[in-house]
Amino acid sequence: MPATALSGLPARPAARTRPGPLGAVCGPLALALAGLLVGGEHMYRNLELTAVAQVATHLLGLRTLLLPSPSAPVLYAGGPDHFERGIALTTGCSSALLVAPFALVLGLLLLFGHRRPGRLLLALTLAGALIAGTNLGRLTLIVAMQHRYGSAGFEWTHVLFGSLLMMAAALAALLLCLAVVARGSAPAEDVAP
Repeated sequence: MPATALSGLPARPAARTRPGPLGAVCGPLALALAGLLVGGEHMYRNLELTAVAQVATHLLGLRTLLLPSPSAPVLYAGGPDHFERGIALTTGCSSALLVAPFALVLGLLLLFGHRRPGRLLLALTLAGALIAGTNLGRLTLIVAMQHRYGSAGFEWTHVLFGSLLMMAAALAALLLCLAVVARGSAPAEDVAP
């Protein structure tokens, strides 16, 4: 007689041997996303700074000029008569390397874990959106403060406030991810035989 029957606890389901259809499709896609965020982070930074330029133009009313560069794209923003000092979006200031670990871990869980794929995909989407959205806001704030207060505004919003903001966003994304995954903690039921 199995030990679980003696203890009065229900028997645990059999171990998952391979992912269900959703995990089998989305797991490799999440792993590919992690690889693309790391390998294609220069292109991602260009897209990120393009979004900041659009926000600065349409919401802040600033003229912008985005210049690609082999090392880092540079965004110039200013009023109607001149541009301020440009900001370069380096690898350390991008959200790509903060989102990639979430895609990697959740992709592996989709392939080899025992969690519901829908919960894992929701966790990845929410964590990525939180980090990318926060960084978009941080970069826009840097542009606005540099335009208004010059180098001092840049230093305060980039070095002090921006770093704290992104650490808080990464922590919040991690806690949100854990909460979403833990809430759906029952084993997946779409296990393939």
